[in-house]
Amino acid sequence: MKFIHAGDIHLGNPFSGLDGQLPEMLKETVHKATITAFIKLIDAAISESVDFVLFPGDLYNAAENSAQIQSIVNQQFNRLLEAKIPVYLSFGNHDFEADRRQHLPWPVNVVVLPQQVVTQSLTIKSGKRVAITGFSYQTQQQATRIIDDFPQKNRQFDYQIGMYHGSVGTEGSSYAPFSVGDLLSKNYDYWALGHIHKRQTLNQRPFVGYSGNLQGLNLTETGPKGYYLVSDDTGRLVPTFVAVAPVVWHEVTFDHVADELDLIQRAKTLSDDEVGFWTIDISQTSDPEFISRITHGLTLEGLRANMASNVWIVRLNLIMDYQSAQINDVIDQQFWENSLTQLMSSFEVNDYLPNQVPFFVRDYFMTSAGKHLLRQRMTELISERRHLHED
Repeated sequence: MKFIHAGDIHLGNPFSGLDGQLPEMLKETVHKATITAFIKLIDAAISESVDFVLFPGDLYNAAENSAQIQSIVNQQFNRLLEAKIPVYLSFGNHDFEADRRQHLPWPVNVVVLPQQVVTQSLTIKSGKRVAITGFSYQTQQQATRIIDDFPQKNRQFDYQIGMYHGSVGTEGSSYAPFSVGDLLSKNYDYWALGHIHKRQTLNQRPFVGYSGNLQGLNLTETGPKGYYLVSDDTGRLVPTFVAVAPVVWHEVTFDHVADELDLIQRAKTLSDDEVGFWTIDISQTSDPEFISRITHGLTLEGLRANMASNVWIVRLNLIMDYQSAQINDVIDQQFWENSLTQLMSSFEVNDYLPNQVPFFVRDYFMTSAGKHLLRQRMTELISERRHLHED
């Protein structure tokens, strides 16, 4: 037996965390990313001749979906129909009741699980009988313990698989709470979980886990994304991860970066077979001029101009380690003095004070005496923060 477990496709989801500087070529890739990953999954299902495909919740990003997205889904499911591959899908907290809104008719090979727990059965090519048990969300939040409605494994079947969109938690939690013990008590052969976007294994034998989402949607969803291709290994259902995301989010830390040229040289080593979106954290850097260029966005601008066409620097973060011996013993006073000087030289009080502040207060803080007072207080705050971390 062989099948695909793919949770949280989120078709129709716009990426978040990207600014308006993204090149047009990458904009097109981003716009089509979830659809591209979805089509790759369908291609693999056909080429691997799987027995069925499972989508445990959030195939769509929302309950309301455009006719274009629905049409793409139906076209791809019709390809599976031609290959005699059935599809079992449930709706989760994002796409709950999606089929009860205006939706194109599903192809005949698609089984949409209802809001109550049901068991569907099929006989696969090998002649073995498989039971698939699951449910769809009624509302955006599902606080009841739906797991209690799942039956024990029916021994008339060779395999019983649970489809479950939810998270570990206690009754009253928002997303169909369960415990791993709850799932194991049903004696199923595999639990295809959805809802958590990070790949996670909760139990090995039998397998209980999340495939993660098919395509990372923001800078927190790093690393390769894809689905599980599950096969029978002497009676045990074993998942193998297959990456299909056309855009991969990454985060990397560079320590002791000397200057902008050093940063560019290091960043040029970043690469990706697909489109790579990178967040770079810079730590233990003491050059005030370099720090100023980073905080004003000038370094990010120059960095982007020097990268390969499929590598985009999403964000450049300056990480200040207040506990670092280098900062405490070497650059302390000079660093903060230089930084404050640069800050105060470009300080415009109107940029920081709300409109309700009287003009005479604004005028005072633009004088030498006012700026001196601000600088003194900022120095005190920095000193307090450093000593807090030292303690």
